[in-house]
Amino acid sequence: MAIRIVLTGGPGGGKTTLMRELRADDPSAKRWILVPEAAPLLFQAGLNGHEPAFQRAVVRLQIALEEICAESATSDQVLLCHRGTLDPLAYWLRNGWNENTFFDFIDMTREEHFHRYYGVVHLQTAAIGADAFYIRWPHAHRPETIEQAAQTDLLCTYAWQEHPNYAFVDNNKRDWDAKSQIAHHTLTNWLKNKRR
Repeated sequence: MAIRIVLTGGPGGGKTTLMRELRADDPSAKRWILVPEAAPLLFQAGLNGHEPAFQRAVVRLQIALEEICAESATSDQVLLCHRGTLDPLAYWLRNGWNENTFFDFIDMTREEHFHRYYGVVHLQTAAIGADAFYIRWPHAHRPETIEQAAQTDLLCTYAWQEHPNYAFVDNNKRDWDAKSQIAHHTLTNWLKNKRR
């Protein structure tokens, strides 16, 4: 069975860019199966992101996307997920809703979310420590202000940091090339360790 790894973090951290880099290095998808982010698909469908039901829909669609991709993947491939099933908790908390209510509403425990993934790579948003590089609408498809992006990033940390394989890649004195190199190194090491 293919292993699953999450890319998380606030908007503008480099998740999409890293996935593009990995696809460029692996154009035939021999190693990486890139699972798309669920929330934008639901926004396109017209669902309201400020309703609790939206976050439940994100979780359900994320699971469906992962399962569909997993059905076609080989044991040598890796499902790299643009966000995971616990990312909606960050947005839930950003809306000011109760954490325990989230797990009841979704009908999954934090441990069940963790168990779905071998590892979590958190790419810190540029809104923290590199705000000159944070780009939003209309130049990029992200409406969040710098403050909202930073808050979401901190809430993603809160959601995922207790996962046994949680890797945090911050912006401290790093440009994108340095962040990307750390992420690539982390992924490579995890795959070596997993397959021993």
